[in-house]
Amino acid sequence: MKKKKILIVDDEPNILFVIGQAFQDTYEVHTAAAGDKALEVMRVEKPDFVFLDIKMPGLTGMEVLARIKTTGASPVVWMLTGNDELETAIETLRQGASGYLTKPFDLAQIRMIVAAAFDVQEKKDSHDSSGEKPWRIKKDK
Repeated sequence: MKKKKILIVDDEPNILFVIGQAFQDTYEVHTAAAGDKALEVMRVEKPDFVFLDIKMPGLTGMEVLARIKTTGASPVVWMLTGNDELETAIETLRQGASGYLTKPFDLAQIRMIVAAAFDVQEKKDSHDSSGEKPWRIKKDK
């Protein structure tokens, strides 16, 4: 089975390192320290999950999120934010992010978020491939 891919985008090297270390044994991990580099990695690697810092020099996380959504790619995107950026974090949810975490974060929490996202994705994929529509109510005859 092919390893799922995670992209971590943050201008803080220690964030890239810590999250990368948390997932390197289980997933294929890619990192980017800037928005333009993140878009390049997105195009080449097509990650399944993205941690995306909101506040970065150059392209912001909001701009990267908007560009991801226009490419037709559909990774799960979780935004990383400082406490003072709560309104922006909420706006990212309106723009299509799956959620956001405030820094500092707990590694157990991010592991749980990724595992839950991939679990939901696998269940959806198995329903799609089986032809069943889990939301359809079957009537007894």
